Amino acid sequence: MKKEKVYVGIDVAKAHLDLAFEQVRGQLSNDARGHRALVERLAQLSASAHVICEASGGYERGLVLALGRAQIDCTVVQASRVRQYARACGLLAKTDAIDAQLLARFGHAIAPRPTKALPPAQEQLRELEGQRRHLVRLLVAEQNRRAQLSDKTLLRLSTSLIALLKKQSAQIEALLGRLIEQSAELSAKARKLTQVVGVGSRTATLLLAQMPELGQLNRREAAALAGLAPFNRDSGSAHGKRTIFGGRRAVRCGLYMAALVAAHRNPILAPFYQRLRRAGKPPKLALTATMRKLLIVLNSLLKTDPIPA
Repeated sequence: MKKEKVYVGIDVAKAHLDLAFEQVRGQLSNDARGHRALVERLAQLSASAHVICEASGGYERGLVLALGRAQIDCTVVQASRVRQYARACGLLAKTDAIDAQLLARFGHAIAPRPTKALPPAQEQLRELEGQRRHLVRLLVAEQNRRAQLSDKTLLRLSTSLIALLKKQSAQIEALLGRLIEQSAELSAKARKLTQVVGVGSRTATLLLAQMPELGQLNRREAAALAGLAPFNRDSGSAHGKRTIFGGRRAVRCGLYMAALVAAHRNPILAPFYQRLRRAGKPPKLALTATMRKLLIVLNSLLKTDPIPA
């Protein structure tokens, strides 16, 4: 019977995985073959394995999926957290092998919760929504670039590229709509979210894709996860301004646009925003507070069972 837990640090690169646990060090390819070899290796341990890896721009996705299918605990942590832990330990050197050992030490010291594996439909939704935002960024950049062009050939090529980006964006938009419609849970959540003035279908899709925990959190957890929780900056007699940081940038950007509308048209949030402005709060601070209030409202709408605050 497996009674203990072994924390396995894995540094993820595009082509390979460096792993470290106990006295073991090794390297595997970052592909299906390497993932199978890793699962087989971890299954032979006398204790249950808990893999710790960093978010690596998507290169960790295949590894996380393979571990989820094998029912092996895995936690994806922010690279900044691990780097701060390294500084606290006095570790200044940085290589892939050292990072793998550091991740194993981080897991043993912090004992983080496993990252919850997403259902296939949710994973597909996240990937599609992320690609849509990527195409929108490319489209805006190309449209801005086109305004600076004068050569006829370049203008023709730019026009063709803009048309292609718009076409692909529309195709992904249709795929997202069908995916949500095919899921009773996702479609019900989307209807609830879009009932709030200021939240359109794109914002609802963004929240469903990039913040699936919405509705399962209390108000403080929801605000912190989106990077909208203000943190104190006090030391001794000095009292600094409370600021927000961290969290999920994509969610925060989407809520910013929704809050701009809600601050003027939402029957609940518009008076809230105006009250803050009359109290002398700067526009940016008042809008950030409105974003946080909007997220808390949306989180409450999606709750099936009450969660204590």
